[in-house]
This record gives sequence, structure tokens and C-alpha cells, in this order.
Amino acid sequence: MRLFLCSFLFVVSVLPAVACPVGSETLVSCSLKNGSRMLTTCLQGDQVSYAFGRGGAAPDLTLQRNVRDVHMVPWPGIGRSIWEEFTFENEGTYYTVYYSLEKDPDVEQPWSGGVIVEQGGRELAHLHCDSGSVNSSGYALPLFEAKERAGQVYSLETGSWQ
Repeated sequence: MRLFLCSFLFVVSVLPAVACPVGSETLVSCSLKNGSRMLTTCLQGDQVSYAFGRGGAAPDLTLQRNVRDVHMVPWPGIGRSIWEEFTFENEGTYYTVYYSLEKDPDVEQPWSGGVIVEQGGRELAHLHCDSGSVNSSGYALPLFEAKERAGQVYSLETGSWQ
């Protein structure tokens, strides 16, 4: 069993940053920096993963968290666009992945997204998805339902999960 688990973790760790593991669901993925970088976030059961790196290569950074440990801000139901964001924490660095879908049917590229990296309340990087590259499960992200299945309830009044 230990050998299987080690082998599985090795295979998952070297997957290109563009693909979610078999049996998981893509939350948000896209290319960044004119295709030189890839961002992929996935949901599998109660686990959420984040991978960032060069396209076609092993990711530079991979994170995996229980859905309860990923902060999510769902769309409040108003505005010109439908949007959601979710944040992974890693040793004091926060990676906020977001996507937006314009509701105007005449918009040429209705999808946008990106990732914001912060540490100590300071923005270190804000990378926007390349135009036309956003792949999302769409509204509502299945992460919301996974958090509810895990027993969490979102409060619009406080903007937090209980």
C-alpha cells in the first residue's frame, strides 16, 4: 500500500500543469504570460488542488487542500458579470484564483480570470489569464457545493464560511 501511495503521489506531482487528474473536475484553468505559464485548479472529492508552472512541464508549485481549508467568495448575485474566487494559503503566501463571466452576450471574450499572489498583505504578483484561454466549470463552481457537503455554510452578511 505504501509503495502504491508513493507511486501515485509521484505520478500526480509530475503531471503537466495543464491537466486535472482523471476523475477530478476542473475549477479554473488557463494559460498566462502568452502561454508560457499554466494555471490549473481541480476538485476531486473533498480535495482541491492548485498547479502553476510552465506548460507541458512539471508544475513549479502544487498545492492540495481539503475544501474546508480553501477560502471561497461566491458570486453575490448582482453585477454585470458572474464571478467567484478562492484562495489557497501556503506558509503565509496566499494564492487567489478568480474567474469572471460577462453576462452581456455581445462581449467578444466573455471569460476572464487569473491569480493574485499575496504575502504579508502585499501583492507580489497579479497574473491575468491569456485572452480566450479560461476553462472553467462555470457558475456555480462545484467548490461551493463541496464546501456545503463538508458541513460549511456561507454567510452573505459576514462574507465568511461557518
